[in-house]
Amino acid sequence: MLKFQVFEGSEPAGSWPLRNAYLVGSDGNAIRCDILFEPGLICCEKRESGAAALALQHKVGDLGELTIQTCLLPERDEPYLLTLELARHRLMTLYNKLEDWAMFDLADDHVVTRRTAAARDKFLEAISIQHEDPATADKLAFEALTTALDGTEELALAHSELLLNKRVSTSSIPQTPIACSINYDKAHDRLRGGVQKHFDLLHVPTPWKVIAPEENEFNWGPMDVWTEWANVNRMPVMAGPLISFEPSNLPDWIYIWEHDYDTIRDLVYEHVERVVVRYRDSIKVWNVLSGLHVNSHFTFNFEQLMDLTRMTTMLVKKAQPNTKVIVEISQPFGEYFATNQRSIPTLMYADLLVQSGIQFDLLGIRLPMGQALPGQYTRDLMQISNMLDTFSHFGKPIALTCSVPSEPVTQMMIAAPDSGEPLDPSSGYWRRPWSPTVQSHWLEAVYQIALSKPYIETIVWDALVDNPEIALPLSGLIDEELQPKAAMQRLIGFRKQLKSAGEHIDSPSVSTKHLE
Repeated sequence: MLKFQVFEGSEPAGSWPLRNAYLVGSDGNAIRCDILFEPGLICCEKRESGAAALALQHKVGDLGELTIQTCLLPERDEPYLLTLELARHRLMTLYNKLEDWAMFDLADDHVVTRRTAAARDKFLEAISIQHEDPATADKLAFEALTTALDGTEELALAHSELLLNKRVSTSSIPQTPIACSINYDKAHDRLRGGVQKHFDLLHVPTPWKVIAPEENEFNWGPMDVWTEWANVNRMPVMAGPLISFEPSNLPDWIYIWEHDYDTIRDLVYEHVERVVVRYRDSIKVWNVLSGLHVNSHFTFNFEQLMDLTRMTTMLVKKAQPNTKVIVEISQPFGEYFATNQRSIPTLMYADLLVQSGIQFDLLGIRLPMGQALPGQYTRDLMQISNMLDTFSHFGKPIALTCSVPSEPVTQMMIAAPDSGEPLDPSSGYWRRPWSPTVQSHWLEAVYQIALSKPYIETIVWDALVDNPEIALPLSGLIDEELQPKAAMQRLIGFRKQLKSAGEHIDSPSVSTKHLE
């Protein structure tokens, strides 16, 4: 068993919210476990042997409330001090990235250098007194944690600034770096001029429940309108996902066969073929599958999941040989695997796609944050950067889809998909509780980090306009009164800089005072 001491002030904590808490094994995958709180202790009972790291949502001062983790730790009778182990992992990350990115020669007065030195000193002081005075060590370790975390974010931005400016100056930015996703409502019709002016690629969603709300009845009108407009205006179109087994995508009538794989397979085949053949002259990129590896709603086995992946990608390539095919990873940090053993870990699924000869051109990464649902708890900038780098090892360009809300998402307690237990509505936040200003700064920071990486092909913001139907409420770039938010203005400015090879792009400030 792994045990962690936690404190409230100078006393052992009497309560502790275990939000998004799970264990990570040595292979980077979440592992099955039971995590419980006892007065002053977090107790983790593993169902596998070997070292493990604890990940959980944690308040980190002015940096926000983020899901962060410890280093891999062996079991022992004596409890670990949680803040000390969180700080250890963050300092390790900081030193590793300084080495990986060859940035040890930063000036002594550089913010990253100062953060590194301050965090190291606090960490060493905490280690020296952890046994004699754990409460004081907890406070020192917390200071080390916040300082090191701040340093890793500043380092991620400093590194991305160098790479992005090099990419811009050498004209290495891809043709369609900035994209947005529309919705099938009338408000979007009035925004077409802005879409054409400020975006390089149009993403048109293809939810099965909208295209075929009843069996053998088809509603092509909304998609026809957008694809015809895009073709007339010579705007490239990405469409999809064609297949996702999330309830928001599936029509009600499909659940009749949810336990009959052969029938589901036939229905998927017919649906994909019908849609692709109809729009093959209009669509440049097809997002064919999204989140199949999570497998949280249908009871498919491993072989069936891979069979569906192989069949659908081959079918799209056969119907439209010149198209680009995306297979999309959802919940890329992989915490779902701790509770759903029918699923496939994200990195394993990506590796299987490549090793099995699946016909696809881009790997999609779906990254919404800011809602208390699996895979949507808030992470920091360095974690996002590291996650993207991890998926780059598979040798495929990446299409990133992301979004965060412009206000805290308030909601009634909702049922978790598998356990039936209610979820805490707090999903965390970055730097400050979500607001239009925080949303805009997060967008610019993540876009800079992502587009600095040579394998990123495009970034799709997942909602252009706020409306009740979007998956992440309040995440649009434009509000319901069709007024642009600060994020939209910042995105326009960022895109202009990308298009100007002679203009230097400076890192956005993530200082808390700018987010008030």
